[in-house]
Amino acid sequence: MITFGDYLYEVERRKDDVARAEQYRLSLQVPKHDPPLMQGVRRVLARLGELLVAWGHRLQTQDAAGSSVSLPNQQAYKCSTSAQTGSHSL
Repeated sequence: MITFGDYLYEVERRKDDVARAEQYRLSLQVPKHDPPLMQGVRRVLARLGELLVAWGHRLQTQDAAGSSVSLPNQQAYKCSTSAQTGSHSL
């Protein structure tokens, strides 16, 4: 025998099924492809990311090899900082 609770359960289940089917139908109407402008932007960003990763690898290998960037006035800077701290060793 079917009770009133069973009836209400089936009514709510069918409402959920109809809502889910409507949501699915609406999702099919959404275009699957990006507009041409977004495709270009994605390509540019992907290339920029590749360049940044390559640059980061180069910087890490330089740092690991111990080759630091030497500034033109690095010796003068060392002398002036040691004079300010009161140290006289060069």
